[in-house]
Amino acid sequence: MTLYLVDTCIWRDFYENRMSKSGNPIGTYATGFFMKILKRKDKILFSEGLLKELNTDYNQEDIDDMLNMLIQCNVLSKIDILKTEFLEAKQLSEKRNLPFIDCLNAIQARNHNAILVTRDEHYFKNLRDITLAVRPEDVK
Repeated sequence: MTLYLVDTCIWRDFYENRMSKSGNPIGTYATGFFMKILKRKDKILFSEGLLKELNTDYNQEDIDDMLNMLIQCNVLSKIDILKTEFLEAKQLSEKRNLPFIDCLNAIQARNHNAILVTRDEHYFKNLRDITLAVRPEDVK
């Protein structure tokens, strides 16, 4: 069983069925990723950080819609944010001038031996020494 931590942008791509600026069907890629996970019975990890980020753009009903199918299929597992992870993410964020939540995601993915699924370029450029990041369409 493979573990994944899915960045907020992928949840948004999925829920809004978004297209990229260049016309790529990134919502379809996100949906395909989630379907692979369901079929293989892999696990997706999330923490309070995801819920906080989603809460800036969506109400609780929308968030429940996004997450409930995966919760009901026993694919989604909530993980705690450890104090050590919080402090490391804060330090990394300041040192590399990156968003705190992205640093936290990378650290949590590393600590849980999970693959980070994202489209955000700074994971591939600035956080690749912390964790492996892949785009949803590249998950085999």
